[in-house]
Amino acid sequence: MPLNLNAKWLAIAALLLASLGLTGCSELLFRQTCVGLAKDMRYCLAPLPHDFAPATDKPLTHPRIQPTTESTTKPAIMASQQTDSNIGVSSPQSFSQKVSIKVGKESHELLTQLELEGERMTLVGLAPLGQALFTLVYDGNTLSSEQSVLLGDNFKAEYLMAMMQLIYWPEQSIRAHLEGGHLVTGLCDAAGDSLVNTSSCRQIYSQDTLISKSALQTHVVQIRYQQNVGDALWQAHISLTMPQAKFELEIEPI
Repeated sequence: MPLNLNAKWLAIAALLLASLGLTGCSELLFRQTCVGLAKDMRYCLAPLPHDFAPATDKPLTHPRIQPTTESTTKPAIMASQQTDSNIGVSSPQSFSQKVSIKVGKESHELLTQLELEGERMTLVGLAPLGQALFTLVYDGNTLSSEQSVLLGDNFKAEYLMAMMQLIYWPEQSIRAHLEGGHLVTGLCDAAGDSLVNTSSCRQIYSQDTLISKSALQTHVVQIRYQQNVGDALWQAHISLTMPQAKFELEIEPI
């Protein structure tokens, strides 16, 4: 019998929460580039968009795990542009974040660094005290990861990389790589938006819910951006929720 998707998300998030603070020997794993978001809906990792506005950011200073088949990547940061290209980013960029994850009543925090260079996307995860948890490397075709063996083979860090793309990648790139879903963008419904602090949203609906434009229409994924006017997307405070999976993700730039 197929695994219930909600149970699968809960298991994935629980594994991530349980892993924080663990360290040990690492192993190189090869991951799937498509992840399930809901029944009959999945997102496949997209190539790196070409035009990201350059910026500077403070990289994580803790040592990180490096895949044995890859050389050390240069620091890198990402901002939002509405283009998508297989060429890759024109210059190395880096983005450091504090990530909070909540599933059900369980919650925890980790540090991440997202690095972009050429056609390669690297996501590094550290526990709050600096222990290396995982390193994911996506070259536009294949996804490999090196992580602590204590995390086990069932730990799916590729879901976090997919969430990063859903948050930051250009809209048309997401639409091109989203299967069985529909992306809607605009201002959030919450009151209190102003010229000082704006709140925009990305919402992903299943194709079935779009057949009827009723008040009962619910999103599978909602991403809320809180940022000052004029700030780039990477400077926003991010809140991602998946109500059906009882999954919440908060991202704060460092």
